[in-house]
Amino acid sequence: MAEEAQEQSYVLNEISVLGIILLDNSGESFLIASQRVTPDDFSDSRNKTLFASFVSLNRKGININLATVEEELKNQKQFEAIGGEEYLNTILEKAVTQGSIDNYLAAVKDKAVFDRFINMLQNTVDEAKKTPINDISEFIGSRTDKILEISQQRRITEAKSLRDVSDNLVAKLVKQTKDFREKNIPFSGITGVRTGYEQLDELTKGWHPGDMIVVGARPSVGKTAFALNLLYNVAKQNKPVVFFSLEMTAESIAMRLLNLTSGLSSDRINQFDYQEQSTKENLLIDTHGDPDTAADVVKLQRGLNELVNLPFYIDDNPGSKMMDISTKCKQLQNSILQKDKQNIALIAIDYIGLITSPSKANAGSRQQEVSDISRQLKQMARQLSVPVIALTQLSRESEKRPDHRPQMSDIRDSGSIEQDADMIFMLYRPDYYETQKNYGAGESEEEQQEASQNNPISQVAVSLMKNRNGSTGALKFMFDKEHCQFNILDTDHEEDQG
Repeated sequence: MAEEAQEQSYVLNEISVLGIILLDNSGESFLIASQRVTPDDFSDSRNKTLFASFVSLNRKGININLATVEEELKNQKQFEAIGGEEYLNTILEKAVTQGSIDNYLAAVKDKAVFDRFINMLQNTVDEAKKTPINDISEFIGSRTDKILEISQQRRITEAKSLRDVSDNLVAKLVKQTKDFREKNIPFSGITGVRTGYEQLDELTKGWHPGDMIVVGARPSVGKTAFALNLLYNVAKQNKPVVFFSLEMTAESIAMRLLNLTSGLSSDRINQFDYQEQSTKENLLIDTHGDPDTAADVVKLQRGLNELVNLPFYIDDNPGSKMMDISTKCKQLQNSILQKDKQNIALIAIDYIGLITSPSKANAGSRQQEVSDISRQLKQMARQLSVPVIALTQLSRESEKRPDHRPQMSDIRDSGSIEQDADMIFMLYRPDYYETQKNYGAGESEEEQQEASQNNPISQVAVSLMKNRNGSTGALKFMFDKEHCQFNILDTDHEEDQG
């Protein structure tokens, strides 16, 4: 399964390079690509042929587009061999055109170099087994030269002068201003997607493409509900969001969101007398003449109507690997671009500890696995140019401290998460520990957590403890568990410079 997902990701990278070039009327994308890859760098023979046709057209001074490529392939008697018009359409449909072509070119080049390296090693082993070696030193030396030759093909980025970087920076600021004017966004310093909480925006300046945001808490403190509120706030802006739930079913997540949109608790929703003909568009509920029930049914239908119209996507595969998540995000990104002409605005994963390693048989320590997962999360955020929120469980270390307040060092399994994250939020709920004080010493952690859930309203301190590009600080929220709702309490935040 992991190998299949990885192969799909490789294919999607190649298709995305070709699709971006075909759709770029300026020709700039091909000029960038021609300096980074050759036809031989494409693993799929069809893609190899297509890129070769791009090179041929460029040499003739002909613009690269769907019509000219089709004509060039027909002239070379290659059109049917690559799958004809059907395959060209497949490229345009499946290509992920969000963000820079550089990310996809880098992935294609890396895969090509890796394949050459593996083939060279295999050939060396085969030759050593089948052919008599008269001079071992010479044999090793010649193969070392080949390794160095392939090594020199590795992607090594060049240093950029501040003059070039400044040009890019000014262009980015000008484009940002243009976007603000076109979308009627106030010039407030909030440069990312708004969080839905004004005070949180002041700290974060919004969710920014490519950022990895970590939310940590002890079990049952409310991190899943907090993440759902953050996603809901973005989806309400008609911006697509994705929630990977490795712990709960999609229906359970939908119920929590329905609590939020309807203002009704799960208990109340489950008490209604639903009729068999009920649909999401038309809930048929017998109120038994009770006006309060009738009023709640109106709230429920209104909440469900809002829910079904939100651009909110849920993946509840419990055994997801990081490669699976990345591939699904790329495919969904492409689908949303094709259908709604929008990009994914926010991705959340619940939670890091449940992401499985690619191969248990070849896996190292759990710490190494989580380090790899953390690195891939950051890489995915940058490649897709989408902010990614990753939830994580905290260790019991906070319970040993007198105030129980979590610290970044409490993140389980790996210090890499702390290093890779652009922002780290810690959730602290005082009543979570007050319940434990009043509970018997012999009670299990699960029983203590259940008891802490009995209070429907809790105060939660949300501390931004790391902010790579800004200040840190803490905000107080009121967590209404029955309605899965986080509401900010204070109008000011305690701030210090990060």
